[in-house]
Amino acid sequence: MLKVIDRIFGCLLILGGVGHTIGTIMWTPPMSGIFIWSLGAALAVYLLGALNLIRAGRPNDKALAAITLVGTACWAVLAFTFGKSIHNLLDPRPLSHVIISIILVIFSAMTLWHSPSSKQANAS
Repeated sequence: MLKVIDRIFGCLLILGGVGHTIGTIMWTPPMSGIFIWSLGAALAVYLLGALNLIRAGRPNDKALAAITLVGTACWAVLAFTFGKSIHNLLDPRPLSHVIISIILVIFSAMTLWHSPSSKQANAS
């Protein structure tokens, strides 16, 4: 059941990237600096979502869990600071990314700390 919830949040992060891309295309001047950086951020969130989906299916991959933990935590901080920069921490755009990211960070930590290989290493 937890694996399904984990994957749902990975998909939600990717859907957030879709919304980010659509918003970028609709509301920023094409080929402006903010347009390019915003599309780059969308690419980052797609990659983080995909990595989290892969991690959900690989409970023994501590390296992947560490990468998703750090990367997704950084994304949560960036989303939070975007909300702060627009003076609205409750804006649903950054808030949804923060909440989804925090949940994925928790799942990444669970994968990292509860993987069988870490238990075997501690037993040695």
